Amino acid sequence: MKTRIFLSVLSATMIFLSGCVKDDLYVDDTTPGSDIVLVINEVASNNGDPNPDWMEIYNPGDAEVDISGFGVYDKPAAIYTFPAGTKIAAKGFFVVVCDVALAGTDPTKYAAFGISSGGESVFLVDTNTAIIDQVDVPAMPLGISYARIPDGGDVFANANPTKGTENSNTNEPPLLIADSIANPNDNSSFDYSVTASDAGGIRDVKIYTETGTDVKITEMAPTGGGIYKFKFPVMVAGTTVKYYVVATDETGKKTYFPTTAPAVNASFTVTNGTPNFESVVLSNENPSDGEAVNFTVKAYDKTGVKEVRLYYTLNDALATTKVTVILTTTDNLTFTGTIPGQPDLTKISYYLRAEDNSSLRTYFPAETVVGGVVTSEFNHDVASTWPFIKVAPLAPLNQLVINEIQASGTPWDFIELYNSTNATIDISGFKIYDSGGLGAAYPIPAGTSIAAGGFYVMETGSGSPQGQFGISSSGEDITLVNGSDVIVDQLLKANWPGVPLVARKKDGLPKWIVPTSESKGTANP
Repeated sequence: MKTRIFLSVLSATMIFLSGCVKDDLYVDDTTPGSDIVLVINEVASNNGDPNPDWMEIYNPGDAEVDISGFGVYDKPAAIYTFPAGTKIAAKGFFVVVCDVALAGTDPTKYAAFGISSGGESVFLVDTNTAIIDQVDVPAMPLGISYARIPDGGDVFANANPTKGTENSNTNEPPLLIADSIANPNDNSSFDYSVTASDAGGIRDVKIYTETGTDVKITEMAPTGGGIYKFKFPVMVAGTTVKYYVVATDETGKKTYFPTTAPAVNASFTVTNGTPNFESVVLSNENPSDGEAVNFTVKAYDKTGVKEVRLYYTLNDALATTKVTVILTTTDNLTFTGTIPGQPDLTKISYYLRAEDNSSLRTYFPAETVVGGVVTSEFNHDVASTWPFIKVAPLAPLNQLVINEIQASGTPWDFIELYNSTNATIDISGFKIYDSGGLGAAYPIPAGTSIAAGGFYVMETGSGSPQGQFGISSSGEDITLVNGSDVIVDQLLKANWPGVPLVARKKDGLPKWIVPTSESKGTANP
């Protein structure tokens, strides 16, 4: 439950908030002034929901004023006009909430502009858009307003907000906004944040923690915008921690959370948490035809991870048809598993489940269950909610390529080239060689060309009509260079998918496979 504790402290010191961008200053020197006596009495910039910006209008007169059709703005294009029947009582206040998002839900109730906490000017105008009042608001930190003290007076100061009520200059404790800590689990550390502000300045914000006999008081780290943080370490399940937060202003006044502290503190107990998925890495999220997808998963649990499973379905199959893959591990931290290669355009839907030694389970993606009902987008029982990958056809390389190699051919080995472009390629003077290098290269004769989508076969090996080098049946480097000895294509021995016959999955595609039979000089199946 969120607790808000408010204060009022007068300060002539302007506190700069670095997190907001200052709007361009708008100055209207063309619109005549109005004879109506109303003032912009207080302005607050709170950086949006849950504390939207606002300005307060004050009627210092002794009679009620009808402000129907009057308006406020930071720039004329964003003017908010008060609805018919809007009145301010004598010595009364009228508050305008300024928030673009809220105005989108009800433009009659909220002004469609924000007030920059970096400083800008705001205006109050009558029904003829004549200026009644203009206030040049300076930079304001979170939780602080810029107010006339006293109401309707000529002197403004940074103050603690008194929205819709009399502005105050009394010295009171800081404003402290904090949430109770829900029971954390034993699998991870966590950051605890509070917000503290005071017109006179915050001296420090401290957190008291008591774990058994271990008692500490630690200064929380300021992170800007009035926010202070403290990191709780990983703790053992069953540990009970008592805590409270105290904010102290520059005059020594203090505000506590909870309000009963330090006599009665807040507390939480660490629970046995479900396992954490620290990372999930896929070898390829857009696999090609027949390419397996390898999963590398890091999972952690204080009590130990018992098992990680990978589930998947193909195309639009239901969750009841899912295939189970139990991931393997050598250290109970990193787990690996594989979804076998699938044909082009196959949709592979998947999710992961980790189970700890206490039989608690967690899912990837995260699944949220409230009262026995799944409230998250992901539901492990509904395959249509699972993440998926799709097997995509490979794009042709659109170049001259080595397309097929036979290292145990009859009567000779061969190397096949393929022109995957849409134009004829003259390959006169190109050379093909193995691991022996250029010295053993076979030069392609002058006048040789390959038509678009065509093949060229070089037979090689002792006594062959073309090249004389043989290709090792265990594989080796095969290289194609042009007439300037610049490499055009190459298959290194380290990348051979098998021996002795290898070919591209389809002509001109980047993927190499071990085919069931050779297709010398013709299209690969």
